[in-house]
Order: sequence, then C-alpha cells, then structure tokens
Amino acid sequence: MTQASVTQTSAAPPVAFPLVSGLAAAAQAMPVALIAALPGLIYVAGFDHLAYCIGLLAGIVLGGVWVAPKLAASGAASATEALAMRFGVTVARLAAAVVVLVVLSLLVAEFALVDAMANALEVPGSSAIVAMLALGVLGALLLGDRLFRAVAAIAFVLLSASLLIPLALLAYKAHGAGFPLTDYGRTFSEIATLEEKLLGAGLVDFDTFSGHVSAFLKMTPLDMVALIITLALGVAVFPPLLASVASARKPAAARLAGAWTALLVMVVLLSAPALAAYAKLEIYGALTSATPLSKLPPWLEAPMHAGLARIHGTSVDLLESAAFAVWTGADTASSVSGLLLNEAARTQWAALDPETREVVFGAARTLATEPGASAWDLYQSVVIPAAARAQGNADLTLSQAALAIEPAGLLLALPEMTGAPRVVLPLILLGLGSAVLVMVMTLMRTLLSLRATVVARLEGPSWRRIALVVIASAVSAIAAAISTIDKELLTTAVVGSLSLAAAGLFPAVAIGLSWRRATAFGAAAAIVAGAGLALYYEAGTKAFPAAFYETWPALSNASEPAIEEYNALTEVWREAEQGDAKDAAGTALDDWARGTATRPGLANWRGIDGAVSAIFAVPVGIVVLIFVSLLTPRRRQALPS
Repeated sequence: MTQASVTQTSAAPPVAFPLVSGLAAAAQAMPVALIAALPGLIYVAGFDHLAYCIGLLAGIVLGGVWVAPKLAASGAASATEALAMRFGVTVARLAAAVVVLVVLSLLVAEFALVDAMANALEVPGSSAIVAMLALGVLGALLLGDRLFRAVAAIAFVLLSASLLIPLALLAYKAHGAGFPLTDYGRTFSEIATLEEKLLGAGLVDFDTFSGHVSAFLKMTPLDMVALIITLALGVAVFPPLLASVASARKPAAARLAGAWTALLVMVVLLSAPALAAYAKLEIYGALTSATPLSKLPPWLEAPMHAGLARIHGTSVDLLESAAFAVWTGADTASSVSGLLLNEAARTQWAALDPETREVVFGAARTLATEPGASAWDLYQSVVIPAAARAQGNADLTLSQAALAIEPAGLLLALPEMTGAPRVVLPLILLGLGSAVLVMVMTLMRTLLSLRATVVARLEGPSWRRIALVVIASAVSAIAAAISTIDKELLTTAVVGSLSLAAAGLFPAVAIGLSWRRATAFGAAAAIVAGAGLALYYEAGTKAFPAAFYETWPALSNASEPAIEEYNALTEVWREAEQGDAKDAAGTALDDWARGTATRPGLANWRGIDGAVSAIFAVPVGIVVLIFVSLLTPRRRQALPS
C-alpha cells in the first residue's frame, strides 16, 4: 500500500472565544434540511420521532468529546488529513471518496429545501437554487476562516430565531405568557381530547394517524435504536463538525467548543417537540371544526405551494406543475404526465382518477393562459371539490384522512399559524435560508479541504487547486439538478448520507485513530467494507427490492400474507409476455417488495430501513478493521493521545 506523509499545518489559526466557536460549530454540526424537518417529523409520528433529536444530540456529544479532540491533538485540520498522517494518502483518498458521496447527498437535501422555501414565497425554485449555488461557491472560495466562523455564528443565531420566534408566538396564542420550552406539556391533554374527537367523527386514516404521546406506533423499538445509533455515529464523524471543533488545535479547547456546540444545538432540538405540539393543537383544532375545503386555513398556502402538503392527493404545486406542462405544449390531460419535471408531481398525477385529472388539466389551462389567474383560488374552487368527491368526501370538509403534510412542510406553515402578519414568513425563511447558505458553503469547503490530502499539499501547482474547485462546483451543480426531482425524499436523503458517513468513516476515524495497533491495511479495508455494505443495502432495498428480497429471504421480516402476495405477483411476471405487460408486472413486483410509507416491504434485514444501513455496516467495519490490522504490520506511529 502506498504510504505518503502529510506534514502538519505550520501555523494554527487564531482561536475564537469558545462561545463564538460553539455557535460556528453548531451551524455546521448537522444539515439544516433535517433541522427544518424535525418539528414535522414529530408532528407526523409523535414521540416515536424524538429518536431523531436523541440521535443528533448524542452524535454531537460523541464527536465533540471523543473524535474531534483526537484531530486537535494531531494538528490535522480534517478527518481525511488525520487519516493521511496516520495511515497514508491511500487511506485518505478512500475516505475522501466517502466524503464526496456524503456531501453530494447532503447538498441534494439542502437544495431541495431551498426549492421548497422559494416555492412557498412563489419564487421560481430553479432561480433560488442557482443563486444559492453561486453564493455557496463564492463564499467557500473567498471567505477566510475567521470571517466564515463569524458568518456561521450569525447564521446559527438566525436559525434559532426562525424556530424560537414562532414557538413563542404559538405558545402565547395557546396559553398566554409562559416559557414555551417547558410549558408545552399542557398541550398533551388538549391534543388527546382533539384526537378522541377525530376518532369519534371518523375523520382519520389509520394508516397515517398516530397518538401524539403513544410510543412505538410508527416505529418498532428496533427501528428506533437503529435510527438513534445511525444518526449518532454519522454526526460524530460528520466532517464539517469535526473540522470546526478541532480548529481549536488543543484537545481541552476542542472539548470546550464541543460542549458549547452540544448546549446550543440542544436548545434548537428542544424547540422541535414543542413546535410539533403547538402546531398539532392548531391543525387538529381546524380539523375538528368542520373546516370547509373552500375556505382552507391560510397556513396551508405556503406548504401547498411548496408541494409539501396535499389534500386528497392534490396540491397547488401539482396544479402549477400541470400549468407549466400546458405552457410547454400539453394539450390533453393524458399528455401532461410526460411533461411534468417534478417526480412528486408525476406520482401525484398518476394517482388521480381520470375525471379528477381532467378537472386539474382544465384549471391548469386557465392558470397558464390567463395572466391574472390565482393558483390558490383555482385550487380551492376547482381542484379540491373534484378531488374530494372522487375520494368520497361528500361533505367537502377538511379531515385528517384528507390532509397530508410532509415533515419539511410544517415549518412553512408555522408563521401563518401564529396569526402574525404575512411579512413574518419571509423573515423566518430568511433566517432559515442564511443557515442553508452557511451549510452549502460548509459542504463546499469540505470538498475543497480534500486538496490537502488527495493532491498532496497546498503549495502544489495551481492547476490542482483549480481542478478541485471545478470538481467541487460540479458536485454541487449535480446536487442542485437532482434536488428538484422529489422534495419529499428530503429527510431520507439526509439520514442516508449520515448513515454512509458512519459506515465509511466511523471505524477508521473514531476507532482507527485511537487504537495504536490499527494499520493502514485495516483502515482501508474498514472503509471499503463499511461503505460498500451501506451502499449495497440502501441501493438493494430501494432500487432493486425484488432481487434483494430473493437473495436474502430468510432475513426479511415479511409476513405470510405479504409473501403470498409477492409469490402471486411473481407468477404474473413470469407468465407475462415480453414488452409493456412484462415491464408493468416487474414494476408491480418491485413496488410490493419495496413497500410504502404505510405498508412495510419485503426487501429488508429484520425490518431495518435502507436509510439506516449503518446499523449493519459499522459493526462490520469495526470487525474488519480489527481483524485485518492484527494480520498486517503496523508502519506508522499512532496519533498523540
């Protein structure tokens, strides 16, 4: 294996006051897309999704008190540089490949959030993404460490304000003056009363409804443990977090910065369950009041425009997407699907019955041809009645069964829920957008930092730096293009990327740098084994579910009825003639094996979701690290303890 030494940075950057360092590190500690989705995740599944908060906070503590001090002691500026110093540049390059994949996936989620926020403000999402991409590239290239740290600290303050201000207003609206982070417990009994009313009136869909304070309705104990461990290990080796906390250059200072980071992030995480509770109180209040579909609550408009809320399977985003299809040449309802650019819109369109499609097409044609037409008014007056009647909602009233809000969509609804002036929404999104910009710059800087280990040293030829800038910009551009495909996968993309980080980096970074007997061969094997297994499991369960299930049927937790249905679909596929019929049967087989949000699939190991594959990959990586290291000679000295 090729060995190459990477010298330590000659001069450490100036160390900021611990609070400022903590604020800056907190802004880089975890993807903003997941923070934005946390209140919505808890709203959807109640206490089950507190696992997200627990996993994120545990990861920051683990990274701050254990992993980052190791980097600070070594003088390394990043995890890949520390691996290069200890094991050589080959190991660093393998780790860099994992980092690139992680950054790509996270950028997809961040740009998807930008698209949603822009649509909520009725601004073209593509323009907002291009602007965010340009600002991210310029900021990553032009801002020095000190200035970037200050910008990141300000962004975290704005992000906190964008969550805490709506929380304070909602709490005051519900219960008057008080401290919302502790007083929101009073909402639980009120929510329980509203849940009983919804159940008694038959207004719920049991596939999506769950009691707010009931545990293990949406997740099994095994699912919850897997999610917590995956997030904790992924955040613990999250490259931007480690680089920011380790910039203190001294282990004690790094631990102090890590403590500040954990404390500050904890305040933000504590706001998520409180926001979810107050939002559920507001939403369930509207549902139990027999709200007519012709007079929807104003807080639904922003998430509807963003495509992150639906009523009877339709949204304003679907109507606007169909109008764009009409503008680009669709002259019949059947021709709209092929011109829809958004995967979520295509899925929604395919799920509509033919009569509803015709109604939506007519409204879309009006929206596309009449300049003064309002998408929101057309949606309420034309689209919703048709969709409601098709679903058997003769009363044309809003119900929990009719309403679906994606996790990231709830945050867009909060400003209007407070009853504050409409100007509050742009201000809230400004704070959220500043945090997204810092995260984009952070991820870009992470890619640029790979230069120190992947292309030898900073003082190398200038074309190497230019090449890396081009590669980083290309990765960001690819992520921007992918982000417009399906905003509903935002949370899955973040969890999957952190899972890959845990699988590919945790054994080598957290264990390999601490264990003196670890070797370069062991670290390389751990990275390949961990990342490879994580990618195989996630791709297999999502992209090739039928083939994955048939490879590992004994490990699946599928029920007997599910297996019988799968076998029946398999027979249909085998007997179908080549062509469209064969393709349709294969698609049905894959869909059944993959499952949905409300129906478990067959393609899994013991029911574990593909996004949390690190629960399998990290132990495998650690075992491989130990086994291979014990069989190969140690060639480098361990990092200082």
